[in-house]
Amino acid sequence: MSNKKKDSFLKQAFVTQTGGYLDVFSKREIWKQIGKGFKGQFNISHNSGNELEILRLSIPYEEYEIKLSESDTKPLKFEVQFNSLLEYELIIGLEDSLEKILKKFGKKEIEIGNEKFDKNYLIQSKDADKTINLFSEEIIEYLLKYNVYSLSYITEKKQRKSKLTSVISRTIDDKKTLEDLIILHEKIIDKLKKQMIIK
Repeated sequence: MSNKKKDSFLKQAFVTQTGGYLDVFSKREIWKQIGKGFKGQFNISHNSGNELEILRLSIPYEEYEIKLSESDTKPLKFEVQFNSLLEYELIIGLEDSLEKILKKFGKKEIEIGNEKFDKNYLIQSKDADKTINLFSEEIIEYLLKYNVYSLSYITEKKQRKSKLTSVISRTIDDKKTLEDLIILHEKIIDKLKKQMIIK
């Protein structure tokens, strides 16, 4: 691994997994351009003390709305809300050393059959078949390429509402990566719809 790549990986791992400060001011123009390109709505806000900046972007996709947010102290996050058809739940996250130990002691997880993905991610769901079918090769490729930190799909059983949430990184600062991550979420929505998990 080259020193530049190693430094970038260490920066991403440290900044994403800690509550450190990383100024998002320089990302404003990219978010604005992406908002225009995807016919979305971009806005900037600040906390009550006006010390921290928060970037927000809403992207329409079919009848859904993909919401992106990032602040000086919080990583890039995607959220999409749905009317759910099933009480389906899914949690995936990058494996850390604690999870690897828990696996050895029998913590159950799903493996989808892609060696690299199964090695890097811990996947939990009560519905293994739907989960395995959800992860197309294209979705797997995007998740691995952009080192998505975590992804969850949780259903509010009483209200028949559900939410897809993913946490990415705090070091993404180029237009192409952000566009690809929006496309990734569109592809996940398509698969959720195809499997009749969402309306």
